[in-house]
Amino acid sequence: MDLDSKPDNFLSEEKNEPVIKFEGGAPAEAGSPSVPEKPKKRHTMRRIFWWSVVVVVLSLAMVAWVRYVNPYETDMEEHGYVVDFKRQGVLFKTWEGQMIVQSALIDSTRPYSRDFVFSVDNDDVARKLAAAKGTGREVTVTYKRYWGVLPWRGATSTVVTSVK
Repeated sequence: MDLDSKPDNFLSEEKNEPVIKFEGGAPAEAGSPSVPEKPKKRHTMRRIFWWSVVVVVLSLAMVAWVRYVNPYETDMEEHGYVVDFKRQGVLFKTWEGQMIVQSALIDSTRPYSRDFVFSVDNDDVARKLAAAKGTGREVTVTYKRYWGVLPWRGATSTVVTSVK
């Protein structure tokens, strides 16, 4: 096969100059059209991935805030007698109590079926409830109720905030 007799596709026939120039960033000649450089294109998949991560993180943060930080019942009150109050827990020691509710004692049509079980995260409120335990004095507690339970806040979703 004779390769010398065949025309070279990389050389122009007129001037024997290379048609394809490998000079990279050489300025364009006066007669040739200039081609603007394209900006570096970000990968679409990478952008979709990071936006997905952002959406998932924001969704999880919102769910955690609604479930554990934002109470769905606030400033609720119960009247009754403190029956049991103790500090318990394996890793986090929290105050847990139980109270007989006054409205359940007054209702004589149904058998007694409800105790008010609660947690306390404030030491001053815990001292007042511990002093009222077993005395037979009626107390009024104000509480908040959450959807979820955090171990350092107590074993129940009901957290007493004040006592009278």
